[in-house]
Amino acid sequence: MARDESPGRAYPMVLERLLFVAAVVGFVVLQPSAMDAIDSPAWLSFIVGWCGLPIGLMLFTEFLGRVLQRVW
Repeated sequence: MARDESPGRAYPMVLERLLFVAAVVGFVVLQPSAMDAIDSPAWLSFIVGWCGLPIGLMLFTEFLGRVLQRVW
């Protein structure tokens, strides 16, 4: 195949890894306050603290990673 392709810029994988580490730290910091914000019922507090918050942080970091890919 006779294609002329120029190499693109290197993707900043370090920034995406830093976003992931920030999400993990954010979970550790925000999880107790997320569980304290919902007192009753206890099962809802558990679901928000251990399921909702990690999924929300994962979606947020995935969104930021995709924006970073688009801009970079």
